[in-house]
Amino acid sequence: MTEITFGLRSILSLPLVYNSVQRIFGAASGQRKLVDRFIRPEPGDRVLDIGCGPAKILAAMPGVRYVGYDPNPRYIDHARRSFGTRGLFVASRFTAAQAAKYEPFDVGLLIAVLHHLDDPEAADLLALLRAAIRPGGRLVTVDNVFIKNQNPFARKLIEWDRGKNVRCASGYRALVSQHFSSIKETIIHKKVPPYTIFVMECS
Repeated sequence: MTEITFGLRSILSLPLVYNSVQRIFGAASGQRKLVDRFIRPEPGDRVLDIGCGPAKILAAMPGVRYVGYDPNPRYIDHARRSFGTRGLFVASRFTAAQAAKYEPFDVGLLIAVLHHLDDPEAADLLALLRAAIRPGGRLVTVDNVFIKNQNPFARKLIEWDRGKNVRCASGYRALVSQHFSSIKETIIHKKVPPYTIFVMECS
């Protein structure tokens, strides 16, 4: 995993700091829109969320059977305190051994994950997810993205991100297309604060 975790950025590993930054960026309303527009879970769906952080998105997905993985134990502890038995929260990386524990999932989530991974790491994870998601299921990915004629403030904020593998849309697409045959892409331009987000719905 390629990311900056020292200096000022290191405090983002603390759940309260991370959540505060997310609130500044309008994460709560953004998560609801993300769920309604792209994830669209049905009651009872099995949802696998890799890099779930404190799992705040679960608040917008009542009725699902949720499994969240994150290597930061502080994030996972926070998720357990917030949601209790509404989900299963695992402080670990998602590996083949972990995947073998579960029945196939209906929906997989990679929210703000791929830009933290180099190409080989991303390819390995996407292969695991392809195997973990049932035929006809979907993977939804969300990452910041570099585009032409980008708002300079948005570009600067993205350059400051802890993840050091932010790609252009074609770069993300090339990774996912090795494992998923259908990809629907959406670029979202946030105005306040300025930011550019790339969403892929993959099946």
